Amino acid sequence: MDTYRIIINHDATRYSAYKIMNASMHQIRDEFDRIALLTERHGCVRDIYHNYLIQQLPAHSENALEIGCGTGEFTRVLASRARSVVAIDLSSQMIRRAKSQSPNCQNIEYLLGDFMRLSFPAEEYDCIVSMATLYHLPLVDALLKMKAALKPNGILIIHDLVAADGVVESVRSALAYPVSVARRFWKTGRMRAPREVREAWVEHGRDEVYLTLDEVREMCRQYLPEARIERHLLWRYTIVWCKRAAAEQFVGPERGIKS
Repeated sequence: MDTYRIIINHDATRYSAYKIMNASMHQIRDEFDRIALLTERHGCVRDIYHNYLIQQLPAHSENALEIGCGTGEFTRVLASRARSVVAIDLSSQMIRRAKSQSPNCQNIEYLLGDFMRLSFPAEEYDCIVSMATLYHLPLVDALLKMKAALKPNGILIIHDLVAADGVVESVRSALAYPVSVARRFWKTGRMRAPREVREAWVEHGRDEVYLTLDEVREMCRQYLPEARIERHLLWRYTIVWCKRAAAEQFVGPERGIKS
């Protein structure tokens, strides 16, 4: 799979993009199948920013879309606020677990597949949520596809991992480790996840490339104007963007992003 990463040139005024050959979708699917089975056996800790993300959702939506639904934990929250929810994941084991945990959510349609290979009606969804998935996708193409599927005045929420870059970010990252360990101990009574779970995540993350906060800001400047960006302590960022009817033109390669 080709993943696009935005980088700042030496003059700090122009931005360009280059392709990083990353893991194939088949490899990513197999890794998440493994993680789904392991966390089913050992359990996992909910994303610390779960409640924060809930607060960013519209009070009610007709149609909602979640990209990278995993076991469906956040999907079920979406279902309580939308008439209909489509939830996508690449992993068959994640979809299996999501379906088994959603027996009373008749308004959820779980789809197994690659977001970039599936078709979606134009301007269909009032709310689109991408959870720790954008970094697996071709950045520009994925953003344009999300924007095309979003209704005018709809809300796009992107929650993803961020890379530490620079002294301030490195210090923030160092502070995050004891907080993460303390939270896990409080939730599970363990300082760390079981060894085989840790090994599965390490293997999955070995070739991953995440955007820095500066890159996230530039991505929003070019593709999600007026987006609100929140940098969280535990290696995450959240983007909340409203698709204004008057701001639907896509900025393309002439502004420095190559797809």
